[in-house]
Amino acid sequence: MKKILITILVSFIVSTSYSAGTDSGNETNYGKDFKSAIKLISKKKYDNAIEKLMDLVDVSSSDFTKADVLNEIGFAFRKNNDLDNASKYYLMALKEDPNHLGALEYQGEMFVDLGQKDKALANLNQLKDLVGEENSFYKELESYISRN
Repeated sequence: MKKILITILVSFIVSTSYSAGTDSGNETNYGKDFKSAIKLISKKKYDNAIEKLMDLVDVSSSDFTKADVLNEIGFAFRKNNDLDNASKYYLMALKEDPNHLGALEYQGEMFVDLGQKDKALANLNQLKDLVGEENSFYKELESYISRN
């Protein structure tokens, strides 16, 4: 009887541990998928990145937020010269997180590309209020505005 109880207890512990490991493994895979999509963007494989990121829009992960995914989709569309979709995804990212620093920066850059410098400056001012002038997001957008 004691052997049976020990066997049942050990089986329970092993199966519970395995299940917990499986769940966290999925989350790690999502993080790897997100990083893989970012690498595709850096290689200018925007269509592939968009496809991979679209699969992550409704994923819950500790490695990234929904706003992060939407922002990167917007960035890939912008770099692919699809400013209508870029605008749509930046707006979705900012609806998800109105203070998303990356979306504010990238949307600001898109505004510059569209000749809407006043809107770009509004994003720059919002970044200044959120993180100050020494933050990289602020500096990148300020530089982009200055160059164009």
